[in-house]
Amino acid sequence: MKTVIVAGAAGGIGRGIVGALLGSGEVRVIATSRTEERLAELRAGFDSQAQSRMLTIRGDAGNFASAEDIVAQVRALGGADAAIASLGRGFWSSGPILDLAPGEWRSVLDEMLTSHFAFARAAIPLLRERAGSTYLALGGGAAYAPVPGAGLMSIAAAGQLMLTRVLAAESSGTGPRILELVVNGPANTPESRNVAGAKWMTDGDIGTVAADLVLRGSTSWPSLRTNGPLLIMDEAPAQPLSKTPDTTDDGR
Repeated sequence: MKTVIVAGAAGGIGRGIVGALLGSGEVRVIATSRTEERLAELRAGFDSQAQSRMLTIRGDAGNFASAEDIVAQVRALGGADAAIASLGRGFWSSGPILDLAPGEWRSVLDEMLTSHFAFARAAIPLLRERAGSTYLALGGGAAYAPVPGAGLMSIAAAGQLMLTRVLAAESSGTGPRILELVVNGPANTPESRNVAGAKWMTDGDIGTVAADLVLRGSTSWPSLRTNGPLLIMDEAPAQPLSKTPDTTDDGR
């Protein structure tokens, strides 16, 4: 049975990922979150059979010291075959970029970009200990378009794309496989249900694709574009594509 770490497991998309992994029946999930309360809420959403395959670790996976502590606990539990980073925050806006205070600039970049570096720095060496392992980060389509009033979100997302590219290039030949699932559109999560549009990708959709990628290396989602280690998840077309995209080539 494979073991998958899900960092940020109690967030809207994180919960969808945990649900898809547990629903596959093939995996043990190690779920992390910053608070015991959110971890307890996450566990309560699954039946006893699913809970028997879920372990929880309280810790901030986006903090350097805490991420190292999380990985040390996972190593003590026998290691992992994959790690999924569902870190950061949802939509953020605070007006024109030049009006940002320095502290706000640092805070948002820490939460939306540095957090991914902190977790990758801790988790990737662990995954090198297991052949055929995968590291998957979750990113957003804001990386491709400047959003007036929310420009720092786009800057952080674009930085995350390059972080993934660099990690993939530097891990070539040494493992693990490095990927980023870029959710190219708004997400329908428990936090946004009341405003979500009919075509928004749901936390369940995103979770299923993420689980497919780390467990099987490919997915049946009909609108997935591959650009090196970046897998861009678009809204599903009205008529599914006839060919299932091959996502096994990460461009290394």
